[in-house]
Amino acid sequence: MLWSTTLRTRRATARLWTLLGPACAALVALACVEPPTASRDEGSAAAERSPDAPKRSATVPADGWNEAIAWRGLEEGLSEAQRSGRPVMMVVHTAWCSRCRALKTLFNRDDELVRLSEEFVMVHVDQDATPEATLYAPDGQYIPRVLFLDEAGAIDKQLQNPRRSARYRYFYTPQEDLVATMRKAIERHGERS
Repeated sequence: MLWSTTLRTRRATARLWTLLGPACAALVALACVEPPTASRDEGSAAAERSPDAPKRSATVPADGWNEAIAWRGLEEGLSEAQRSGRPVMMVVHTAWCSRCRALKTLFNRDDELVRLSEEFVMVHVDQDATPEATLYAPDGQYIPRVLFLDEAGAIDKQLQNPRRSARYRYFYTPQEDLVATMRKAIERHGERS
Protein backbone atom coordinates (compact mmCIF):
# COMPACT_ATOMS: atom_id res chain seq x y z
CA MET A 1 0.00 0.00 0.00
CA LEU A 2 2.75 2.46 0.97
CA TRP A 3 4.74 1.64 -2.19
CA SER A 4 1.68 2.21 -4.39
CA THR A 5 0.98 5.56 -2.67
CA THR A 6 4.63 6.60 -3.13
CA LEU A 7 4.53 5.58 -6.80
CA ARG A 8 1.32 7.57 -7.35
CA THR A 9 2.88 10.57 -5.64
CA ARG A 10 5.99 10.35 -7.82
CA ARG A 11 3.88 10.03 -10.97
CA ALA A 12 1.72 12.99 -9.97
CA THR A 13 4.86 15.04 -9.25
CA ALA A 14 6.36 14.08 -12.62
CA ARG A 15 3.12 15.03 -14.42
CA LEU A 16 3.04 18.35 -12.58
CA TRP A 17 6.64 19.12 -13.60
CA THR A 18 5.85 18.12 -17.18
CA LEU A 19 2.89 20.48 -17.32
CA LEU A 20 4.47 23.36 -15.44
CA GLY A 21 8.07 22.79 -16.53
CA PRO A 22 8.36 25.40 -19.29
CA ALA A 23 6.64 28.07 -17.20
CA CYS A 24 8.60 27.23 -14.05
CA ALA A 25 12.00 26.75 -15.66
CA ALA A 26 12.82 30.43 -15.66
CA LEU A 27 11.53 30.90 -12.12
CA VAL A 28 13.44 27.90 -10.78
CA ALA A 29 16.61 29.00 -12.53
CA LEU A 30 16.29 32.48 -11.04
CA ALA A 31 15.51 31.10 -7.60
CA CYS A 32 18.32 28.56 -7.64
CA VAL A 33 21.13 30.65 -9.03
CA GLU A 34 22.71 33.56 -7.26
CA PRO A 35 22.48 36.69 -9.40
CA PRO A 36 25.77 38.08 -10.62
CA THR A 37 27.09 40.95 -8.59
CA ALA A 38 28.50 44.10 -10.08
CA SER A 39 31.68 43.54 -8.11
CA ARG A 40 32.41 40.05 -9.46
CA ASP A 41 36.05 39.38 -8.83
CA GLU A 42 37.38 38.32 -12.23
CA GLY A 43 40.75 37.63 -10.63
CA SER A 44 39.30 34.96 -8.34
CA ALA A 45 37.57 33.21 -11.25
CA ALA A 46 40.84 33.20 -13.18
CA ALA A 47 42.73 31.97 -10.13
CA GLU A 48 40.22 29.15 -9.70
CA ARG A 49 41.02 28.02 -13.25
CA SER A 50 44.77 28.37 -13.04
CA PRO A 51 46.88 25.19 -13.15
CA ASP A 52 48.36 26.10 -9.75
CA ALA A 53 44.93 26.31 -8.10
CA PRO A 54 44.17 23.54 -5.63
CA LYS A 55 42.21 20.64 -7.10
CA ARG A 56 38.51 20.99 -6.39
CA SER A 57 36.87 18.22 -4.40
CA ALA A 58 33.34 16.86 -4.45
CA THR A 59 30.73 18.44 -2.22
CA VAL A 60 28.13 15.72 -2.77
CA PRO A 61 28.61 11.94 -2.65
CA ALA A 62 29.77 10.46 -5.95
CA ASP A 63 27.27 7.58 -5.63
CA GLY A 64 29.50 5.44 -7.85
CA TRP A 65 30.12 8.12 -10.51
CA ASN A 66 33.85 8.29 -9.63
CA GLU A 67 35.20 9.71 -6.38
CA ALA A 68 38.00 11.55 -8.26
CA ILE A 69 35.50 13.94 -9.90
CA ALA A 70 34.50 17.14 -8.08
CA TRP A 71 30.74 16.51 -8.11
CA ARG A 72 28.21 19.16 -7.16
CA GLY A 73 24.48 19.14 -6.51
CA LEU A 74 22.14 20.95 -8.89
CA GLU A 75 21.73 24.31 -7.14
CA GLU A 76 25.31 24.48 -5.95
CA GLY A 77 26.63 23.56 -9.41
CA LEU A 78 24.61 26.25 -11.18
CA SER A 79 25.76 28.84 -8.67
CA GLU A 80 29.42 27.78 -8.98
CA ALA A 81 29.25 27.91 -12.78
CA GLN A 82 28.00 31.47 -12.67
CA ARG A 83 30.71 32.52 -10.21
CA SER A 84 33.57 30.71 -11.92
CA GLY A 85 32.58 31.08 -15.59
CA ARG A 86 32.95 27.32 -16.11
CA PRO A 87 30.42 25.39 -18.18
CA VAL A 88 28.31 22.69 -16.51
CA MET A 89 28.27 19.04 -17.42
CA MET A 90 25.10 17.58 -15.90
CA VAL A 91 24.37 13.87 -15.63
CA VAL A 92 20.71 13.16 -14.87
CA HIS A 93 20.10 9.60 -13.65
CA THR A 94 18.21 7.47 -11.15
CA ALA A 95 19.43 4.85 -8.71
CA TRP A 96 17.31 2.05 -10.20
CA CYS A 97 18.25 2.57 -13.88
CA SER A 98 20.41 -0.19 -15.39
CA ARG A 99 21.55 2.08 -18.25
CA CYS A 100 22.65 4.68 -15.68
CA ARG A 101 24.70 2.04 -13.87
CA ALA A 102 26.27 1.07 -17.21
CA LEU A 103 27.20 4.71 -17.91
CA LYS A 104 28.87 4.91 -14.48
CA THR A 105 31.48 2.44 -15.75
CA LEU A 106 32.63 4.99 -18.33
CA PHE A 107 33.09 7.63 -15.63
CA ASN A 108 35.17 5.18 -13.61
CA ARG A 109 37.42 3.81 -16.35
CA ASP A 110 38.10 6.73 -18.72
CA ASP A 111 41.06 8.78 -17.49
CA GLU A 112 40.56 11.42 -20.20
CA LEU A 113 36.96 11.96 -19.06
CA VAL A 114 38.20 12.50 -15.50
CA ARG A 115 40.92 14.90 -16.68
CA LEU A 116 38.47 16.92 -18.80
CA SER A 117 35.97 17.03 -15.92
CA GLU A 118 38.28 19.53 -14.23
CA GLU A 119 37.26 22.08 -16.90
CA PHE A 120 33.58 21.81 -15.91
CA VAL A 121 31.34 22.21 -12.95
CA MET A 122 30.30 18.56 -12.74
CA VAL A 123 26.73 17.95 -11.57
CA HIS A 124 25.09 14.59 -11.10
CA VAL A 125 21.51 14.55 -10.03
CA ASP A 126 19.06 11.75 -9.30
CA GLN A 127 15.84 12.71 -11.08
CA ASP A 128 13.73 10.83 -8.50
CA ALA A 129 15.34 12.57 -5.53
CA THR A 130 15.50 16.01 -7.19
CA PRO A 131 12.36 16.63 -9.30
CA GLU A 132 13.85 19.93 -10.54
CA ALA A 133 16.10 17.80 -12.76
CA THR A 134 13.08 17.15 -14.98
CA LEU A 135 13.32 20.80 -16.03
CA TYR A 136 16.52 19.83 -17.84
CA ALA A 137 14.87 17.55 -20.38
CA PRO A 138 14.87 19.31 -23.77
CA ASP A 139 13.74 16.19 -25.63
CA GLY A 140 12.23 14.04 -22.88
CA GLN A 141 12.74 12.84 -19.33
CA TYR A 142 14.54 9.61 -20.27
CA ILE A 143 17.60 8.60 -18.29
CA PRO A 144 20.50 8.84 -18.30
CA ARG A 145 20.84 12.26 -19.92
CA VAL A 146 24.11 14.16 -20.22
CA LEU A 147 23.61 17.86 -20.78
CA PHE A 148 26.06 20.70 -21.22
CA LEU A 149 25.07 24.11 -19.90
CA ASP A 150 26.78 27.45 -20.26
CA GLU A 151 27.93 29.34 -17.19
CA ALA A 152 24.51 31.04 -16.98
CA GLY A 153 22.75 27.66 -16.72
CA ALA A 154 21.26 27.53 -20.24
CA ILE A 155 21.36 24.17 -22.02
CA ASP A 156 23.56 24.23 -25.11
CA LYS A 157 21.39 22.27 -27.53
CA GLN A 158 24.27 22.08 -30.01
CA LEU A 159 26.12 19.75 -27.64
CA GLN A 160 24.41 16.41 -27.96
CA ASN A 161 25.24 12.85 -28.93
CA PRO A 162 25.96 13.00 -32.69
CA ARG A 163 24.86 9.37 -33.09
CA ARG A 164 21.34 10.23 -31.90
CA SER A 165 20.03 13.04 -34.06
CA ALA A 166 16.34 12.10 -34.05
CA ARG A 167 15.50 10.96 -30.50
CA TYR A 168 17.21 10.73 -27.13
CA ARG A 169 19.83 13.23 -28.24
CA TYR A 170 21.41 13.54 -24.77
CA PHE A 171 21.60 9.78 -24.09
CA TYR A 172 25.03 8.13 -24.04
CA THR A 173 26.14 4.56 -23.58
CA PRO A 174 29.64 3.63 -22.41
CA GLN A 175 30.48 2.80 -26.04
CA GLU A 176 29.63 6.27 -27.37
CA ASP A 177 32.13 9.13 -27.45
CA LEU A 178 31.10 11.38 -24.56
CA VAL A 179 34.69 12.65 -24.31
CA ALA A 180 34.41 14.14 -27.82
CA THR A 181 31.31 16.07 -26.76
CA MET A 182 33.16 17.26 -23.64
CA ARG A 183 35.95 18.61 -25.86
CA LYS A 184 33.40 20.45 -28.03
CA ALA A 185 31.85 21.94 -24.88
CA ILE A 186 35.26 23.20 -23.76
CA GLU A 187 35.82 24.75 -27.22
CA ARG A 188 32.42 26.46 -27.10
CA HIS A 189 32.31 27.47 -23.44
CA GLY A 190 35.82 27.10 -22.07
CA GLU A 191 37.96 29.89 -20.71
CA ARG A 192 37.30 33.08 -22.61
CA SER A 193 39.78 35.93 -22.72
